Amino acid sequence: MTDHGLDPVTVPGLDRARREAMIRADVPTLTGMFADDMVWIHGNGAVDTKQGLLGSIGSGRTKYLAIDCADETVRLHGGLAFLGGITAVKADIGGHILETRSRYTVVWAPDGDAWKVVSWQSTLLL
Repeated sequence: MTDHGLDPVTVPGLDRARREAMIRADVPTLTGMFADDMVWIHGNGAVDTKQGLLGSIGSGRTKYLAIDCADETVRLHGGLAFLGGITAVKADIGGHILETRSRYTVVWAPDGDAWKVVSWQSTLLL
């Protein structure tokens, strides 16, 4: 175990649970996984807050149909966990199906006994 008890092997599992909660539109679970001051930067450059992202998921405006990740790497620095890789997302955005492939980094930070997402940033791959 390293940095606040987080093992680099467990980080992908934490993030897998986040992805599964997004597909289920499980807002209560996501509320607990996202830091209150989280910043979510989408592949198109749009910036969301915790409240904005959860509002979109909870209202059904954004429905994640599939989120697959590959080539994941984990780095632990200064008590933070950085997970990066390539993600393929299929989502229904306001009735329009969108399929994207992006390179991403998600940052997890300790919050008491839990770990929370503090930042997500993705860049679309053309």
